[in-house]
Order: sequence, then structure tokens, then C-alpha cells
Amino acid sequence: MGKMEGLVAIVTGASRGLGRAIAKEYAREGAKVAVCARPQSPTGLAGNVEETAGDIQAAGGEAFAVACDVADEAQVSEMVRQVLDRYGRIDVLVNNAGVMVLGESILEISPAQWDLSVAVNMRGPYLTCRAVLPAMRSQGRGSIVNIGSRMGSDHTRGGGVLYSASKAGLHMFSLTLAEEVREYNIAVNILSPGSLKSEGSAAIPWTQWDWAVRDLPEVVGPSAVYLALQDAQLFTGNLVSRAEFGKTWGL
Repeated sequence: MGKMEGLVAIVTGASRGLGRAIAKEYAREGAKVAVCARPQSPTGLAGNVEETAGDIQAAGGEAFAVACDVADEAQVSEMVRQVLDRYGRIDVLVNNAGVMVLGESILEISPAQWDLSVAVNMRGPYLTCRAVLPAMRSQGRGSIVNIGSRMGSDHTRGGGVLYSASKAGLHMFSLTLAEEVREYNIAVNILSPGSLKSEGSAAIPWTQWDWAVRDLPEVVGPSAVYLALQDAQLFTGNLVSRAEFGKTWGL
């Protein structure tokens, strides 16, 4: 029996890369997975939620695809409604959907770019958390995993004014939310995955310098499973690094 047998998980940004890897790992561990992402990538990257759900089903897992722009309140509400109608509960939410604008100065970043990044990286988690919390509260437990970044904690990492600021905002949102929902036994943690070989990072020219030492998204799976199994009595309000999993946390 898998570690997540009987649990229902929502994974956003699951059309490719890290989100797809986490969704597939959850399904391997027995979870029923709602695979969410926008129908088309605004940057033209390949991959869609139907492919991810199809991979899970082909491997004998349970998943269904939901097209959802996490920055759109109506779409988020409809996505959560579909999950509850289908499975009757929501145990885990992974906020992985994100937009990355790197290497551009404040004068080069347009207001439209700024608004899109803040909409996806901060408004999205706000909307998804807000939508799933009533179900988690009624269940008396739940786990929210927000995908953070070292660039949100260290201004020297090259994230720039937009990406670093949006991830720093997500970090503080998560830590504050953890305190707010502690009384309902809901865990909220931030997972910093480290440098990965994903479709998104492949599109960034300077990542080619360290491509060889980057990890495949699949390495994040076990740490994401560990966080999914937590509640407020076990492990909450933490910003953790995937590279330290099994060393300084998750023991």
C-alpha cells in the first residue's frame, strides 16, 4: 500500500516539469490526483494536463485533468467543485504553478509582465488555498505545499526584482497562513526544490551554464510526499530545501 493511499491531492502547474513529477509520484503512492494547469502555456512550452493524467492512468493510477488558470477566481472555484464532486474530499494542495521572469531589470519588465507574475505566483496560491480550506477544515486535517525558491530568500541568487519579490511574498503568505489555520490541523509548508532540468528552466539561456549539475524534477517526489502527509500537529510553518530532505528535515 502506498504512503498516500486514500488521499486526494490537487497539483497545479502539472502539465510539465516539477508539477507533472509530483503528480505522478503522488499517484504512485496511491493518491487520487487532480492534475491542473492552463490549457496552453503563455510561453509556448509543450505539455498539457491530459498528458499527465494519461501517464498516471497508464501506470495504473487514479487521476483526472482539469484546465484551470489559478489566477482566475471562477476557474479555481469550478476546479475545486469538480474535485469535491468526484472524490468527496481534498487532503493535499500543491501550489506549483508559477511564472518565471529572470534576467530582466526593472526598466525592462513591463507592467503586463509584472501583473502576470504576481497573478500566478501570489494571487493563484491565495485563490486555491481559499477554495480548498473549507473542505480541509471540515475534515479536521490537510496539507498545503507551496513551491518556493531560494531566489525568494536570497537576493543574490539572480531572481531579479519580479521573480524574487513574488516568491518572497509567497513565502511570507505561507508562513502566515500556517499560523492562521493551525487550529484546524492544517499544515502549510514551503518546499524549495533547487535547480532542476525542467522545460521552463531549459528556456532560460543562463541555465545552460549549470545544466549538467541540475537535477531531474523526479528527485523532488519523495520530499513532496513527506510534506503531503503532514498536519499542523506534525510539521507546519516551515521553509525547507529539497536538497536537505533526509538530512536536516524529513527524518
